[in-house]
Amino acid sequence: MSAPNCSPNSVMLTSKDTKASVAFYRDVLGFEVSEAWPDENKPMWCNLTLDGQSIMVGDAPPEGEACGDPSEASTAFSNAHFDAWRKASQPGAGISMYLMVDDVDAYHDRVKGNGAAPAYEPKTQFYGIRDFPVSDPDGYSLVFYSPAKLESCQSCGMPLADAEPGQMYCQYCTTDNGQLKSWDEVFEGTVTGFFMGMQKMERGPAEAAAKEHLTKMPAWISRAGV
Repeated sequence: MSAPNCSPNSVMLTSKDTKASVAFYRDVLGFEVSEAWPDENKPMWCNLTLDGQSIMVGDAPPEGEACGDPSEASTAFSNAHFDAWRKASQPGAGISMYLMVDDVDAYHDRVKGNGAAPAYEPKTQFYGIRDFPVSDPDGYSLVFYSPAKLESCQSCGMPLADAEPGQMYCQYCTTDNGQLKSWDEVFEGTVTGFFMGMQKMERGPAEAAAKEHLTKMPAWISRAGV
């Protein structure tokens, strides 16, 4: 079996039925089979790629056995890994794998037409992506996404007319290297620049208005009530 020709961030999923998993990724989700062992018709392991992103699926070895490096440490690690998988009531619980596609809406329509059952229609998220999730035959969660162009700053609400896809914040809420400024900096800028400067409010009412406004924004909603 040759080394997988894939991206550095490949993942390996243990499957109850590797052949069924390969068919799902290939025929429903549109992945390409890069390598399979012993072969694609009766795979015990397979590497599948989508736009340079890799997911490997494979059988668990028989209980008490391990594949690969026969060293004692490797065997102990492998056995512990697969024993935990055998006991899991839901494989991959708490884990979601994100895979980027060029056009998430078109991809959604294509895989749904192939028989996939997305949990929801493509949705634009406040953190700058548009996505939808699918579960594979073993229950692993896959989230397909494309960078989304947001209409407003997720920190202060200012329109993002010239924003790049995936951009979450306006120039007034970010540092020179594009990172979100601290609450104190954004709060002070909103108080003095907008409510005092543009709305001509006194300092006290401006602070109250700024706090009420900002704590409704996705970036600062956790500060509501603080």
